Amino acid sequence: MLNHRDRIIEAAARVYASSGFRGTTTRRIAEEAGVNEVTLFRLFGSKAALIAEAMRIQEFIDPHPGPPDPSLTPLEQLTKSNAAVMENLSKHRHLIRQGMAEQMEHPEVCNELCGEKKVAFERFVAYARDLVKREGSDPNVDVRTSASMLFSAIFHDVMSREMVSETFPPAQQAAARYAKVFLRSIGVPFEGKGKSSTPRRKRRRTSLAAA
Repeated sequence: MLNHRDRIIEAAARVYASSGFRGTTTRRIAEEAGVNEVTLFRLFGSKAALIAEAMRIQEFIDPHPGPPDPSLTPLEQLTKSNAAVMENLSKHRHLIRQGMAEQMEHPEVCNELCGEKKVAFERFVAYARDLVKREGSDPNVDVRTSASMLFSAIFHDVMSREMVSETFPPAQQAAARYAKVFLRSIGVPFEGKGKSSTPRRKRRRTSLAAA
């Protein structure tokens, strides 16, 4: 069961996503959370501080595949990560859109949105540079720009697909396609250095024929 603080934060995120800063009253948040309005001020001090906290704790985008997984190829690992990020972004897209729309008017709230993205980006750049060292062919490749393009592609896809779907890859293929373009841009083979780039289906047929 969630405690008062967690319930209030979840309620604030829901109300803000649907109603914006002006429509998000502390009374409405308290009602949604099932707590007294006084509790809200005691824990967070103000509506702006509460909404900022609700923004801060959301894991909006973090395409960080983590430590190398020997059971997965670079393409498989990055595709899996991209898919998870896109699913998470989609879940929070109304909150993100609201924050972006009000960034100029309420920077104290919406800066949290950008702060999380900056941390995620630096984590991913570190991961990608390590991948280039282990699997890449060009140590001087521009990893940072390639990472920026991947972030932008994923973010734009989730935020805009419903409006201009024809400009994006098919939804079920998008995570893999973005992973392929990124790996090509940093010179990393889909299956890792020293491994055959022949598609698995073709390799299987070849081995059967040889047998």
